[in-house]
Amino acid sequence: MKKYVLITGASSGIGKAIAKKFASEKYNLIIAARRKELLENLKKELEEKFKIEILIYVYDLSISENVYKFYSEVKNKNICLLINNAGFGDLTQPWKADSKKLEKMIDLNIKALTILTTLFMNDNFDNDKQIINVSSLAGYIGWGKEPTYSASKFYVSIFTEAIAKSLKKSKKKLQIKVLAPASTDTEFIERSLEKIDIKKEEKDKIIKKLKKQQKSPDKIAEYAFKLYNSKKTIGIVYPILNKFFLRKKIHNIFSPWKEK
Repeated sequence: MKKYVLITGASSGIGKAIAKKFASEKYNLIIAARRKELLENLKKELEEKFKIEILIYVYDLSISENVYKFYSEVKNKNICLLINNAGFGDLTQPWKADSKKLEKMIDLNIKALTILTTLFMNDNFDNDKQIINVSSLAGYIGWGKEPTYSASKFYVSIFTEAIAKSLKKSKKKLQIKVLAPASTDTEFIERSLEKIDIKKEEKDKIIKKLKKQQKSPDKIAEYAFKLYNSKKTIGIVYPILNKFFLRKKIHNIFSPWKEK
């Protein structure tokens, strides 16, 4: 039976780069995102280049009903790795933020990831499979410019590390890990700045400053593959040191669970 790597948010940025990396390693893929044309183009490119199979699913995963429907359609595929990558940020000043946009961010960054993680765990806790949840350096070091985004990524980090400890303590076969990249050279920053009420020159200045510190999506994809093939729980990028580190833990987690 064919094995698949499932990647959400795979139409661009880190998700797309991760899809390319795993395709180059001959993994079949299930890729999901909102933008059908981008998924179809990626499918065609990677299937022709690497002779693998790619299944595409077009869903807005910020809608919980879609998350459940999506999982019901893929759960019987032989998924060896789930990568919860879909998410977005918002660089609007907190006092000018759009509450509806922030609600959608929470629905995608937190709710969709939690639902998919839980459903996959329910089905696979005793299987030799993995989940990688994409957090951020902002999920370990609070970032005042994006408080809601940073808080959502702190949730992802704590949620993932806590489950990882419980799974290990209970001697379950399933592994869950967290990838925490720093600022990455994708459309993420531009999209985060879309509705900020400042002059174009100021936006360009912010983008230029952030891009100086950014890693390429391809480099983050390499880090994701290293994390997948390691026994560690966390893969985190520290831009000041310009290095990627694999760690057993960062947050202090108390886990009382010990089950047969």
